[in-house]
Amino acid sequence: MMILVHAFLLASLLAFSHGILKWLSGQNHSDYFDLLLQNWLYLLISLSIYGFIFFYYVFVLRNSPISILYPIYTGLSVLFVLIIGKVIFNEVTSIYQIFGATLILAGIIVMGGSK
Repeated sequence: MMILVHAFLLASLLAFSHGILKWLSGQNHSDYFDLLLQNWLYLLISLSIYGFIFFYYVFVLRNSPISILYPIYTGLSVLFVLIIGKVIFNEVTSIYQIFGATLILAGIIVMGGSK
């Protein structure tokens, strides 16, 4: 059960970080350097989350099989990013994305149930 909690936390943090970067990319700027200078704090927050995820993942791997943790964590990340895109950024979700998300969810359930 703890492996699912860890995977959920890792995926949530990763999706949140991607949401910050998506928001950042939409800010007004004259060039890439200007974008980074004006929004350095958000970039730093996103990169800090990535760093935390890396070290937390290494910590969790000590007691978790990578063959279960990684597929669940990355699958949840994909689902969470899809939800963030739809809900926060009003992105259009196609039937193919919904079908793919359903397959990913089924895989997560199967992988998670095996532990």
